[in-house]
Amino acid sequence: MATAAATAEALGIRDYGIIADGLTCALLGRDGSVGWLCAPRFDSGSLVGEILDADRAGQCRWVPAGLPRGSGGAQHYRESTNVLVTEFAERARITDWMPAHFDGATAAGFGSGALCRYAEAIRDEIELELYLEPRPDYGREGVRWTQQKPTRFQGGASVPLWAEASFPLAVENGALRGRVRLQPGESAWFVLVWGDEPADLTTERVRGSLDATTRLWQAWSAKAQYTGPYRHEVVRSALALKALIYAPSGAMVAAATTSLPEAIGGPRNWDYRYCWPRDATFALYGLSLLGYHDEAGRFLEFLTRICDQAPPPLQVCYRVDGGTEVPEVELDHLRGYRNSRPVRIGNAAAAQHQLDIYGEVMDAAYTYAKWRNGLEAAQWKALARLVDYAAAHWREPDESIWEVRGGPRQFTYSKVLCWVALDRGIKISEKHNLPCALQAWRQTRAAIHDEVVRRGYNPKLHAYTQTFDGDTLDASLLLLPLLRFCSPHDPRMEATIRRIQERLTKDSLVARYENVHDDGVGGPEGAFSICTYWLVDCLTLLGRSGESRKLFEHMRGYASPVGLFSEEIEPADGRLLGNYPQAFTHMALLNSAHNLNLYPGGVA
Repeated sequence: MATAAATAEALGIRDYGIIADGLTCALLGRDGSVGWLCAPRFDSGSLVGEILDADRAGQCRWVPAGLPRGSGGAQHYRESTNVLVTEFAERARITDWMPAHFDGATAAGFGSGALCRYAEAIRDEIELELYLEPRPDYGREGVRWTQQKPTRFQGGASVPLWAEASFPLAVENGALRGRVRLQPGESAWFVLVWGDEPADLTTERVRGSLDATTRLWQAWSAKAQYTGPYRHEVVRSALALKALIYAPSGAMVAAATTSLPEAIGGPRNWDYRYCWPRDATFALYGLSLLGYHDEAGRFLEFLTRICDQAPPPLQVCYRVDGGTEVPEVELDHLRGYRNSRPVRIGNAAAAQHQLDIYGEVMDAAYTYAKWRNGLEAAQWKALARLVDYAAAHWREPDESIWEVRGGPRQFTYSKVLCWVALDRGIKISEKHNLPCALQAWRQTRAAIHDEVVRRGYNPKLHAYTQTFDGDTLDASLLLLPLLRFCSPHDPRMEATIRRIQERLTKDSLVARYENVHDDGVGGPEGAFSICTYWLVDCLTLLGRSGESRKLFEHMRGYASPVGLFSEEIEPADGRLLGNYPQAFTHMALLNSAHNLNLYPGGVA
């Protein structure tokens, strides 16, 4: 068997699929490895972190004996689910899932959470090797295994663990190992449980969990209200977003992972396992377009609770239970994905001043209020306070949507989003007769619009710019017509789109901004997938649907084999970069597919 480090090195980000249970998730590699698993929550310490350091962060591998280094199977999902299947040359099939803890499911008998793996021999005899060596707390802890019976062990660690299989297990050098030989048509299973002690597991119970989990995901997917030509991609993106929701609170994490690099070997490695109100509201807006309003409602309740606990400003990101402590720490003992350091946990952006948040939250609340035909009094009270905050602070510099670390600036995008906060607050109040400082809000909305047009547009460059009175292009300004700040046919906006195509686009992929070496971080980065989808939307609204559809379909080619996207793409070779899967990107795909359906001839 290849060394774990060598095997992990051979896998790209695109070689993983995600499974989830409403509390946490795991990444499974096409070689039978578990690349990433945190427990009991998304933002907990990792149990297995092979994708960041196979030697130090823990491993869990179940593979055909003698599998050559770097080789692996082909992955796909069971239809309309997050149940992942890996097939090895039509000889063996491994199905991976996590018993669900969402939408009324309780996963009885599987502790506080579990990773379940079910193997089948397809043709010929096959021997499978299991290697399990969790290293809790990002590799800073070990596990002491105690045998309860030949097929079941309890693991002593900060997170209680149990490992059980349909075949005998044994401890060797601190790791659990097992081998099972299967004839065609035979099967075996392995389950890793954490938290509460599980029931005695049987083949019947494990198979029942697989069937129940499959039905639950399929029932959820069947509710998707989309009838266009990209249903497969749309449903897969919706499933990816659902996989990132922490069911007890309704919070959505920005991505499943930490520190997958924006450039191989570079320092742009961040922890996205927290809830950003911006990212979550964008993503839940995408789900709302498909009719998944319950998820949007739960997140609005999450935000309402946060606002009840403390007045604005909102923190930039929160733990999945609403906690505010997310200190950024560098883990020097981990080598990082393909030697990309530092590995970080926590995120210092939590303490930044980002004014755009309020507009994104209010835009999603406006959509939710239209569906619900109003808002509850507590919801409106919390939201009105956010609008008041945007009205009072919109003139201040901030770090804005890209969370730059070079200090606050007068970002044009943030001013526009303060305008959005006021605009949507005004419309909600007028539509549903809700109390607010309506006249003051209207005056501030007009003042922001005038200032953005006067100082945010550079007539020499013929483009809206990243900052007031600036000369740097920024792809976030593609959102202006999508947010109805201006018409896509406004000459200033059309000129901005042209400039972004000319100066920020390479091989049809759009970068975030021009001054990447002046943002306080340093090092290169890939093209941002969400920015390319924003360009798709602008072209669609302009009536250039032939171009926008071609670009949308071009982006489909960059998805992983199971239809997932990370944050970025390397234009030179098409590899996926950044944390994975990324909520922002899948939201943007949903939105672009919706717009292509809704505006085949553009907008007036």
